[in-house]
Amino acid sequence: MHERWRNTFTAEGSCFIDTGVFFAAYNKRDAMHLEGASVLVSSMLGWFGKVYTSTYVIDETLTLTKVKMSGPHAVRISEHIIGSKRITKLDVDKDETIFKDALSRFKKHSDVRGLSFTDCTTLVLGERLKIGTLLSFDRALKPFVPSLLGEGYHDSLSKERRDLLLKVAQRLNINLKPPSQ
Repeated sequence: MHERWRNTFTAEGSCFIDTGVFFAAYNKRDAMHLEGASVLVSSMLGWFGKVYTSTYVIDETLTLTKVKMSGPHAVRISEHIIGSKRITKLDVDKDETIFKDALSRFKKHSDVRGLSFTDCTTLVLGERLKIGTLLSFDRALKPFVPSLLGEGYHDSLSKERRDLLLKVAQRLNINLKPPSQ
């Protein structure tokens, strides 16, 4: 196990949405669709406090969506993320030290399979802003964050909470059904 970075994702009342959650939430064929949609809608309801993502995560999400789904799907997702007043978008390139710190961590942990440079920027942002929870399915991040929420989330909810999520998801035009339905 790799050392955890001090203070990463430790504050209460805030969360950071990673690429996999966005992609799964908007891709009804994705195996993690139900989990992604549940996590995304819960964050939009404020259940995890203030919501963050980064320009690098948005870039990764839109690129993945265009490659795996289509350009029009990517445009629709970009409009949802960029247009959301609930999601604070952090500009990685606004502060040169974020990039430098992320690069340093990327080099230090180059042996961690699946840990991308974008993941390292997420960890740096989480540390700097003391973000409470990382909303992600990325197992490469697990050793570095004390609170990773994603897989298994939907099943952990009460029936009342799941029913509420379904109503809100319909208003947000997010399909909140398992991939087989």
